[in-house]
Amino acid sequence: MKRVVIYSPDFSLCYSLMMYLQTYYRVIATTDIESVSNLICNKIADLVIIDAEPDSELISKCAKFKNCRRDIPIILTYVYTNKSKESESKIKDIVDEIFYKPFDLNEITSKIPELLSHS
Repeated sequence: MKRVVIYSPDFSLCYSLMMYLQTYYRVIATTDIESVSNLICNKIADLVIIDAEPDSELISKCAKFKNCRRDIPIILTYVYTNKSKESESKIKDIVDEIFYKPFDLNEITSKIPELLSHS
């Protein structure tokens, strides 16, 4: 069973996504971005979903994730604002897919197998 790591500072969102996806994947949910790095670099994650607005710190973290494991698919979810426009253009080269809130869980769920098949 493939392993999906979910990161969000919002515990409720982590829990909700975990409950939704656990039928199909082994899901690890965390509110600690540093633990995501450990899970990726130790090859415990097959795909990562990150719920955070792109900024310079997140761009740096995602680049680190890809340096550790070039093949790890990363999905980013956040509320789109004009403020995030500039950061998004930089992070688009690093992450594999972006979904804006409110996102459709079916859309994300249908994208995961496609991303996992390319990793």
